[in-house]
Amino acid sequence: MQDVKMEGTRINEVRDQIQAVREVLLNSTDFDHLKVIHEIIDDTPYKTRNFMKYMHDEYYIEHQRKDIIEKSLRKYPLKVNHSKIQNKDIFTIIANRHSLRDYANNEVDFEVFSNIIHYSFGVKYWGMGAYNQKRFPFKYTNSQGGLNYLDLYIIVNKVEKLEKGLYYYDFIRDELCLIDQGNMRPLINEINYQNEFTVYSNFVCLIVADMERVVPKYYKRAYRFAHIDTGILAAYLQLLAEYHGLGSCCLAGYLEHKIEDLLGLNSNQYPILCMSFGYPPEEI
Repeated sequence: MQDVKMEGTRINEVRDQIQAVREVLLNSTDFDHLKVIHEIIDDTPYKTRNFMKYMHDEYYIEHQRKDIIEKSLRKYPLKVNHSKIQNKDIFTIIANRHSLRDYANNEVDFEVFSNIIHYSFGVKYWGMGAYNQKRFPFKYTNSQGGLNYLDLYIIVNKVEKLEKGLYYYDFIRDELCLIDQGNMRPLINEINYQNEFTVYSNFVCLIVADMERVVPKYYKRAYRFAHIDTGILAAYLQLLAEYHGLGSCCLAGYLEHKIEDLLGLNSNQYPILCMSFGYPPEEI
């Protein structure tokens, strides 16, 4: 079997192992591939019979990327505005939500932007004593084991009071950390090579799962729940956007290795989802 030339942090790191698995599964169907992957990742004591592996005395929590926060160029605290939150029928919001692939060239209000980000990924409340921490932050969105292993990066094109550029959301301080400034539209076009409309969006969210924070506790099964938690977060983002009059679209056609390069990810940090947001165009 000829080696397929592909790019990516994991491919570069374990290329031989990937190639060996490809050769074994060469004559198998896609359905068989999924069955193999599912059973390998279904790492539970009932299957492995290794019950002691799942016993933990202590578990260290790293909530966010402190290296990025400390090196950021500037920080922008979000400005949540409760007056923009009114009684709206949740069923109407769900019914009206759809994938939007065309965006108006209107600037997003910073308070609207803040509400969307904060109420999806921000701190909901502080708990006492979780993981031996006196004050433990719990988000609005789900997180397996409450481990806060998902990272939210945002590319801003046109949001009031924000420079164009790439940001990391520090959910504990509820502020955006500017990683790189400037026009990111060409990079958005490269990443979403089959979705040119994303270039015209107001902002793009990149959701990354840092498996180093969860695999030591949940082992291989952590990979499965990373996609579940990301899906719940995506739903929150989309419904909050719809609530505030913005449309959105979850993107499948993105180049993972481009995101890895842009964000400087290591092989244990997985880009799970890319999403674009913007106002719908006026009807003619």
